[in-house]
Amino acid sequence: MEIEQVQEYCQEALKIAKLEGTHASLSFLIGEKFGLNFSLLRKARRKLQFLYPSDDMSEDHPLNQGGRTLKMSYALTVQEHYSIPLEQVKHLESILAGFAEAILNAFSQEDIKNYLESSPGIGTDPKEMEDPESEAEFSVNDLLLEAEEILVLEDIKKLLLKDTSS
Repeated sequence: MEIEQVQEYCQEALKIAKLEGTHASLSFLIGEKFGLNFSLLRKARRKLQFLYPSDDMSEDHPLNQGGRTLKMSYALTVQEHYSIPLEQVKHLESILAGFAEAILNAFSQEDIKNYLESSPGIGTDPKEMEDPESEAEFSVNDLLLEAEEILVLEDIKKLLLKDTSS
């Protein structure tokens, strides 16, 4: 996806807003299009999350015991085998930054905030949310998926909502 596609999505969302209202247009723009790309970024980041040691790794960690040669070898291996996923993450981050800016230019902060606070879910099928039988069989997996959805929504809020408390 390129910025031209993002602009097309924003134009389509503005048309939907005129016909069906702001909530429907933001469901299309944020819930479907932005949410899909945000999910792709999260998946790409998950693939890379264990490549780089954390700042708080113990002295017993093999990279701390291996010396400079091991660290250089590790860095070269990461570069050789993970350059494509690293580039995908950079590309998706760039797309989402432009996408967020386009959304903020097309819709007011108030509209975006209202949508995000009332949204049943990002990237979920509204029909699934209405199924009364699905509530009766709420499993651990369902709970984990719902927790993941909450985290995704909070991350999206950080991208789209400016801090007005300062």
